[in-house]
Amino acid sequence: MGVVAAFVAIALLSACGAPAGPSTSSTSAGAITPEKPSSPLKLTILDGGGDLKGGGQAAIDAFVKANPDLVSAVDYQTAAGTDVTGKIKAQQLGGSVSTSLVLGGPDVLGAAEAQHVLLRQIPQQKAGLPDLASIQDQGRTGFQNMSGGYGLLIGYDQNGPFLDYNAAMLDASQVPTTPEAILAWAKAHPGKFAYANPNNSGSGRAFIEALPHMLGDANPSDPANGWSKTWAYLEQLGQYISSYPTSSTLLAQQFGSGQLQMIPTVISHDMSFRQSSTYPATTGITLFADQQWITDGHFAMIPAGVSPQTLYVDLKLESFMVSAQAQAMRLSTGVLTSANQQVTVDNAGPAAAAYVQKWGRPDFYPAALKTGAVRTPLPPSALQQAFGLWQRNVGAKAGG
Repeated sequence: MGVVAAFVAIALLSACGAPAGPSTSSTSAGAITPEKPSSPLKLTILDGGGDLKGGGQAAIDAFVKANPDLVSAVDYQTAAGTDVTGKIKAQQLGGSVSTSLVLGGPDVLGAAEAQHVLLRQIPQQKAGLPDLASIQDQGRTGFQNMSGGYGLLIGYDQNGPFLDYNAAMLDASQVPTTPEAILAWAKAHPGKFAYANPNNSGSGRAFIEALPHMLGDANPSDPANGWSKTWAYLEQLGQYISSYPTSSTLLAQQFGSGQLQMIPTVISHDMSFRQSSTYPATTGITLFADQQWITDGHFAMIPAGVSPQTLYVDLKLESFMVSAQAQAMRLSTGVLTSANQQVTVDNAGPAAAAYVQKWGRPDFYPAALKTGAVRTPLPPSALQQAFGLWQRNVGAKAGG
């Protein structure tokens, strides 16, 4: 489903007003009391942000194996981030919520929160979750607070953006490292630079969120009123972009095939796509001259309308997903940091250490992560606003 279609579908569902859907007050109140199930449940987990591949499924499988009294089986489902809210909303309007848990980033959470389809976990269900102060430092706490209590932070990353380039086609000295230089390079090499649709791509999202800081916009936290330089720049850049891939995976495939010679990317993509041979192992990498790290985090979210028994199991599962055992699994799948401050590459075990040594660019990332400014991303509501403005003013005009 495309971005416009997703918004239309959500609008139509909202307009129906069916009494079966939960009200705003019920999602916020979190009055439901968890109850331990008398027999194991089958869970349905909907991933809208690539979390299953990022160590999430391995962690969930480990939880299931250790808790046969709580979970009998798991139905893993994936969806574009733009489609998640519509799926949950349709279940709620139908009076039967079959999705047990949702995984995704701020884009998924923001759209879902706006449509009131999530159960508020914090503080309402705080007793069923770990002490977050013991596992979250200031940066992680800031990201957790962005959720408004509607999600639990299960992944955290310094993220990006920076640039990956085809080293067989470009010498390091030729790679532009400022927005202005990228524009000039794209003009001279039309169709060879692109970024993915930010509405469904972590790297695309990081790229557009870093630009207001690099370009000196009036208010980087206000896409509607403070990004005049960014929107003008992206419209200009779009003249030399053939298309905006609808996902990070499609962008990676186009880059790996040689169709694109340079792309903005993030840590997890640079590592995992080289490991999978989607990118050449020899892919070049460089920071921006004014490096701006837009941190990223992903959440576990509980749909409003789940049963008390499902809620009980969800809280137990979420608690395991932020444990040291589960977070260590993420460090061997393409990230260098975790949602649990106590879990690092140094103590996550030999699998994580070997992965990082092979794919984590030990000659680049340790120094790079100490370079530039680290920024908290837009809150979910502002992010949704940015997506709408990008689609209307930029995405609809590719190659124009």
